[in-house]
Amino acid sequence: MTLPLWPRAWGEPLGQGRLKAEPADFQVTEVLPETPSGDGEHLWLTIEKTGQNTAWLARQLARWADLPPRAVSYAGLKDRHAVTTQTFSLHLPGQADPSQPLLIDGVRIIERQRHHRKLKTGQLVGNEFRIRLRDFSGDADAVAERWQRLVEHGFPNYFGPQRFGDGGANLERARDWFAGGKPPRREHRGIHLSAVRSYLFNELLARRVEAGNWNQWLPGDYLQFREGQGGFVCLQAQEHDLDRVQQGQLSPTASMPGRIKDSLGPLDDRETQALADESFWLDGLTKRGIERGLRKLRVYAERGVLTWQDGDPIFTFFLPAGSYATTALREVATWNEDDERD
Repeated sequence: MTLPLWPRAWGEPLGQGRLKAEPADFQVTEVLPETPSGDGEHLWLTIEKTGQNTAWLARQLARWADLPPRAVSYAGLKDRHAVTTQTFSLHLPGQADPSQPLLIDGVRIIERQRHHRKLKTGQLVGNEFRIRLRDFSGDADAVAERWQRLVEHGFPNYFGPQRFGDGGANLERARDWFAGGKPPRREHRGIHLSAVRSYLFNELLARRVEAGNWNQWLPGDYLQFREGQGGFVCLQAQEHDLDRVQQGQLSPTASMPGRIKDSLGPLDDRETQALADESFWLDGLTKRGIERGLRKLRVYAERGVLTWQDGDPIFTFFLPAGSYATTALREVATWNEDDERD
């Protein structure tokens, strides 16, 4: 399934390079909300991996520690074609730490500590990125100016292509399922349902980008605070609310479609109209009991820094959990699709 080319907010790309030409060109370090206490029945391993898949590595850790796969957990998946640092937790009640070395190419343990609870899926503050675009061609001054705009004013919080699978495969499978085809395996259903909701959210965000109001308050918007998920429905904004939106302390949201939840307020007329032709997807989500959620329309490249090496830009920044580095980079430059393998 071919994905739309959702509109950019800050203009056409200013250059082109190669993404993930080498694993070290795409570095990711996850940031967790807590530090292990040093005591407990869960062993937390902070691991640096190069060219390895997160789920595959979790299975190897289970074998290494002689545990069932369910005893190994992690906060989220990380890119394979990259150098990534993330934490895994191993449930070892009444057991000592594994004494044998972990001998896996491209994998090394940075730190090991005990903790009183497991690391859960989604237990993540965000990720630090360091990304280099090789063989870059473009105006360095224009790139620097554009990048600073993303740091100061944010960018559209689209879901990246990784969410939809290779060539939109996750959406294709969801479409077959919703049309009466064979359901995917239970452990894979969440991936396909998430792809559908992400696609619909991107469509809603694209409408706001096209209208130039993706980073502005509109009557009826649910506004969320920059930190966390708290917020409120704003039917009539006060001056201080508008100031906080402009300063980035509050951001408008759009729906992650599903069954209506009263606490989030009704689906407004804008979203109803924008999704008027998407009844197939909406009905499929509702039939499967998926509840409506919200997602910020705007995200910031926090602590963003741009440096240069041999004519290549290196972008260093932090994004909150659920936001995509490639969504930030697409506001600055393009790269060959073959280079974006995740």
